[in-house]
Amino acid sequence: MQTVLKATEKPIEQAYGLALLDLDGVVYRGKNPVDYASESITKAQQAGMTVEYTTNNSSRYQQTVADQLRGFGLEVDAWQIITSSVVAARMVARAVPKGAKVYVVGAGHLREELDKQGLVIVEHVEDDPVAVIQGWYPQIDWNELANAAFAIERGAKYFVTNRDLTLPRELGIAPGCGSLINAVVTATGVEPIASAGKPESAMYDEARLLASHDGATLVPKDQCLAIGDRLDTDIEAGNRGGYDSLVVLTGVADPKQLMLAVSHLRPTYIARDLRDLHETMPAPVQVSKTEWECESASAQLAGNEVRVSDSADINALRAACSLLWNLADSEGIDTATLRLPDFRL
Repeated sequence: MQTVLKATEKPIEQAYGLALLDLDGVVYRGKNPVDYASESITKAQQAGMTVEYTTNNSSRYQQTVADQLRGFGLEVDAWQIITSSVVAARMVARAVPKGAKVYVVGAGHLREELDKQGLVIVEHVEDDPVAVIQGWYPQIDWNELANAAFAIERGAKYFVTNRDLTLPRELGIAPGCGSLINAVVTATGVEPIASAGKPESAMYDEARLLASHDGATLVPKDQCLAIGDRLDTDIEAGNRGGYDSLVVLTGVADPKQLMLAVSHLRPTYIARDLRDLHETMPAPVQVSKTEWECESASAQLAGNEVRVSDSADINALRAACSLLWNLADSEGIDTATLRLPDFRL
């Protein structure tokens, strides 16, 4: 797990061959593009970086997402969109015989992906499906969940697209796929065999395989970079799968979360936004047990307070994270009790 931020001798876009980008909070927020994202991605592709987009959303078709990104000025093919439905269908296909019967709780996109894998979708428990795959879509109803439970109780293998408990909507926070999965688990006492979505690493693994289409050489794992805005999905998935990761501060993650992050939630790199793809990553350096520097910025522990040289400097945040992670890991200090700097990034 990540204990110290890494440095690069070359810009990120040259140091890694494949970028695995999250969408919401990284490339767009709902219908609106994130500042600097499109032009930064385009520039990285021009520098030779292959880009794929990864999302836990199981209901949106790849082409729909690609069209949205094209509307932001990006050059995107549908294959570059790796949804949890794409991953889940490939996951199920590897676990059951070709032509096996599958009961589906999910939208058209998930059904289409299962059909591509040569699986037979059935609508009734009496058809004896050998597997159940559960996703999310707005029209989901009780009968679908009940039939999924009945099939699982009869021995069907249980797979899910993602376990996100909540889903941000226009009117507030709604129950996500994970909340409905919990209803089936409660009824059956059976946990899913596997989940396609982050924080599991399956999505990154499949994206890496899909990037090698048309006979292209498989990109080595150490040349792949997971990029996201959430520590508990994007970054954790990278750590679980052994991928380097970069967190951007354009979505959910904030400086306090980063400074207090436990080891399995820590990124390899910290960026203000995707413009940092064009930059080298500086190396944080330990000056003493209570002080770290990153280029011209510094962070030090003074009593019960962490002080930084400039709260508007991303390198000061990198230094502060290095200091706090080391205090937690090596010195056994409960960093949540410390007074932290208020960054203005």
